[in-house]
Amino acid sequence: MNFHQKSFEEGLPALEAKVVFGRRRRGLSSARYLFFGMIGTVVAISCPALLALLGIGMSAQEGDATFNGALASLLAIIISFAAIRRLLSFPLLRTYGYVAMTFVVSFLVVAVGLKFFRIPFSSPQLFLGTVLIIAMVEMFFYVYRHGAPLQIAVVPGTATLAKPPKNLRQSIRFRGLIDVPSEFDYNGVVADFSAELEPEWEHFLAFSALQGIPVYHVKQFNESITGRVPIDHLWENTLGAIVPALIYPQFKRIIDVFTAFLLSPVIALLVGACAILIKLESPGPVFYCQRRTGLGGHAFTMFKLRTMTDKHDGSDFTLQDDKRVTRVGGFLRHYRLDELPQVINILRGDMSWIGPRPEAISLAEWYEREIPFYVYRHIVRPGISGWAQVHQGNVAAVDAARLKLEYDFFYIKHFSFWLDAVIVFKTLRTIVTGFGSR
Repeated sequence: MNFHQKSFEEGLPALEAKVVFGRRRRGLSSARYLFFGMIGTVVAISCPALLALLGIGMSAQEGDATFNGALASLLAIIISFAAIRRLLSFPLLRTYGYVAMTFVVSFLVVAVGLKFFRIPFSSPQLFLGTVLIIAMVEMFFYVYRHGAPLQIAVVPGTATLAKPPKNLRQSIRFRGLIDVPSEFDYNGVVADFSAELEPEWEHFLAFSALQGIPVYHVKQFNESITGRVPIDHLWENTLGAIVPALIYPQFKRIIDVFTAFLLSPVIALLVGACAILIKLESPGPVFYCQRRTGLGGHAFTMFKLRTMTDKHDGSDFTLQDDKRVTRVGGFLRHYRLDELPQVINILRGDMSWIGPRPEAISLAEWYEREIPFYVYRHIVRPGISGWAQVHQGNVAAVDAARLKLEYDFFYIKHFSFWLDAVIVFKTLRTIVTGFGSR
């Protein structure tokens, strides 16, 4: 019995059995994760290494090459599990595709590192390890997500909970509490900290926290489920809480410039091919330039490939099935190829790869008049893709703009490398599906 448990038990002896039972259930759950991680890692490393040594299904490898491949696989798996743990902490993330992509990227990075330092290893061995660990992890997530959904206990007096998105509804079960439960068989607790709770419920929340069970304020939980920060009642302390980190923007700028230079040759070829198609279909310039609002509210010129037959007609809106969009333009918009020239804006420092989408100046001025706190979104550098774009697509109406601003505020509040990584994964899916294009 530790000090904290003893001090609480002296005040509430009736809850002693609940605390012990809760610790036992939580311990078994953690042991299950640890056991699976160890088994999956051993299988994904040992099986390919054994086949490489014996030359079964691949060329027989020397002991050093096989050993290097095993160490490389271990490193990639550790990196992947660490990244997955951070990535899945964000809402609205479909588990299966992003988990697989995380492992693929980690193994590729490790393989490139081995090639760069000219360390001998077996490519088939590393590939087989990737396939095995992805298959095992995906199977575990599928079984656990469908067989053991998250149990969320809701304390009486809690305000209305947000409705989980479709991809999370099967994996979350809400349990409205009437009395203090007799066991700790749940994964999290939601309560309204601003409400006056009875002493028994205050002790219940304290015991839950002591057992390592997350206790969420209803506002925090709703933000986590929806991926949005409501803007209807933003107070000064709320605005202060969503000031982005001071160090990451500089680090992100270095990544932006490096990747822009790295991808410039490929982008130049794609832009050249698109330019030929645009000129063959309709007369007019290849590029469309528009003044947009950027970091700190400063205006800049954003470059795009022209996708419409007309020059700008005075409207800043692109309607659904807009008649001005050409056939080539529709294709470019569907796969977001019209945004490629914005690599110039990235190199100039106007934009980033990831961030709130910059609005036309006239639209931004209109939104500032209609939507409180709209100007606050300019606290970070705008991007080619963003948290709002991968969930909402392109919007123009005020109501939709309010919703987009809630997504933007969530991005600013959780501004980090890991959230940017999630958006990159979601952007790839968006490009393939054409979600939100007009």
